[in-house]
Amino acid sequence: MIKLKKIIFFVIVLSIVFISYLFYLHKFEEEKLKNYVRKYVWPNVSLKVQAIVKIIYKDKYAKQFFNDYNVKFIPETQTNFLDLKKNNLEFLTGARGIYNKQTYRKSFFIELYNQDILITDIKGNFYYLAKKPLINNDISSNNYFGVPSNLKPFQVLDTLIIDEKLFVSFVNKKENCHLLNIYFTEINYKGLDFKHFFSSTECMNTIIQGGRLQPYSLLNQPGILLTVGDSSTPDNLGGDAQDDNSIYGKIIFKSFEENKRHIIFSKGHRNPQGLFVENNLILSTEHGPRGGDEINKIEFQKNYGWPIASYGNSYFDKSIVYKNSHKKNNFKEPIFSFIPSIGISELIKIENNFDKAWEDNFIVSSLNDESLYRIKFSDDYSKIIFSEKIFIGERIRDLKYDNESKCIVLALETNGNISFLCKKDI
Repeated sequence: MIKLKKIIFFVIVLSIVFISYLFYLHKFEEEKLKNYVRKYVWPNVSLKVQAIVKIIYKDKYAKQFFNDYNVKFIPETQTNFLDLKKNNLEFLTGARGIYNKQTYRKSFFIELYNQDILITDIKGNFYYLAKKPLINNDISSNNYFGVPSNLKPFQVLDTLIIDEKLFVSFVNKKENCHLLNIYFTEINYKGLDFKHFFSSTECMNTIIQGGRLQPYSLLNQPGILLTVGDSSTPDNLGGDAQDDNSIYGKIIFKSFEENKRHIIFSKGHRNPQGLFVENNLILSTEHGPRGGDEINKIEFQKNYGWPIASYGNSYFDKSIVYKNSHKKNNFKEPIFSFIPSIGISELIKIENNFDKAWEDNFIVSSLNDESLYRIKFSDDYSKIIFSEKIFIGERIRDLKYDNESKCIVLALETNGNISFLCKKDI
């Protein structure tokens, strides 16, 4: 009993000292305190506690749940009803969040292959899943199996199938040095033997982001476009995106022809997370800083402004001010910029067999916003005609459209769910 009283007394005294210290900081260095909490304390607080603190501290946070009077929630959308089916992939290996170490996410990537779905998790484990049982919400050990490989990545960034070959972009790490790679293998159900395609020689001492892959032909040379983020983190302004000697903050092209050096296709990117290619049309989604997530129409050898121009703001340093107008500073303007940010990720085009009201529509996914956005572009892709938010409720890392089932396939990394979003007949 005495020991318990001592513990309680110690906790009370410690709390009083801590509160007094916070009061001192609040009175004399309020801005420094806020930055310290945002950078070092808040990321280590569990998400449930964060939500409780937000509700107590800021009543607007609670009121947002009663303010969506004109937002549709699944199964209802503006034009039709949708059915969302989820299957939990318990076998996936996850990883701690990049900025919030309290989060544990099961990130993975999707490839549709014949009647199967090829799943690659963030640690480079490969699984074949029978597609039809998944659509019917039936996942069991009978309809999926793992495949051995010789790939040992630190972190997978994306996958792509071209002509029976599987390409994987990934990061490997040696001490504090991160390096970007692309390897490929012939698709095989018994095992995957990866070979080298591209590797960076630039050492990045922070995380590497981006890594989206799409096939493309440049000057009649077939190859791959690869998005590469710069070295920006919330409290560190990257300096690579405008440097022509660096691959970071770029979209690069690598020909299939051996010994061909990569080409910088475009530059001035912060963290391009999504990539769509159709003939000569290239669209990319890109994380801004605090606000300013972008959808860009990518053109060869154009500059998209980062870290000089952005419609977002710095996370912690108010002395950093970005130029808002890209055009006035000789940069390419985004087609659209999300303010506030949605944590933008992948974008795909929906086939016209999905629904008549969705003809020539695109889907953009988000991480922090846990939603899809149905988007219609103008004919010249210079602006967005409309955007409809469809709330899903989990972070969406990857997207594919399955022509056979006429469903959108989602990689939900919050809990490691693969999901099928299908039109619902009423």
